[in-house]
Amino acid sequence: MPQTAEILQSGTGNRTVKLFVNLNRSRTFREKNRAFAMEGGRLILDALSSGVRLRALLWTEKAREQYGREIPSAQVPQQTLLISDALAKEIADTETAQGIFAIAEMLPEKAELPAHGTRNMLLHCVQDPSNLGAILRTAEALGTDGLYLFQCCDLYNPKTIRSSMGALFRLPLMRLTDMDAFFAHCRAVSLPTCAAVVDRDAELLGGYDFCRGAVVLIGNEGNGLPREISAACEKRLTIPMSPASNSLNAAMAAGLFLWEMAKS
Repeated sequence: MPQTAEILQSGTGNRTVKLFVNLNRSRTFREKNRAFAMEGGRLILDALSSGVRLRALLWTEKAREQYGREIPSAQVPQQTLLISDALAKEIADTETAQGIFAIAEMLPEKAELPAHGTRNMLLHCVQDPSNLGAILRTAEALGTDGLYLFQCCDLYNPKTIRSSMGALFRLPLMRLTDMDAFFAHCRAVSLPTCAAVVDRDAELLGGYDFCRGAVVLIGNEGNGLPREISAACEKRLTIPMSPASNSLNAAMAAGLFLWEMAKS
């Protein structure tokens, strides 16, 4: 298994270590390099089993002993570094680091524009990485034909990756740049678009039949969907709530809609 003989210590200025740190911190840096940072044995093993290609692997002696046999030799990158416990703690993005880190290549987007009869979700300007990751995880668990993102936070933010529990690597995802074109496509294939809104005059979720398929639109955590976006949708649906409550967490709302679509 290729790797350096010496153990890298804190303050060595190693280029691969610096690259990992910059990928962890900066969306711009990730997009420029078409790469992202990961940490944790389960996540890295899950990524490898999902077809993610590693550019570099960094681990402590303990992590190498724990995970070395689980990583197929063909998937071990040439750039594999042994690092000290102190350096692992320094570069970790979590409080309880497992001592194993990786630099990986971004995956190509797997989704296509939605077809008639399919069940899909569009996230509009969702900005919390943990929310985004939780929605990805739920979407994989409940099933979706396509997950579309418009001006959302970074898919490869470390918090998004961890919260998704590997779903990011397997879901049919597509990032959108033109909402008008997306609506036009849905009309052309007779696929209903449904705005998730907080409005007691909207149709209640649970009463709507998703048998024809749909695209459900979930809005920003603080502001919901813009008025022009919800107005462009064929249906406006709301989750029944207690009179004392006026909103739900975006990830929770998305989960309820995904559950209702899965039931149809």
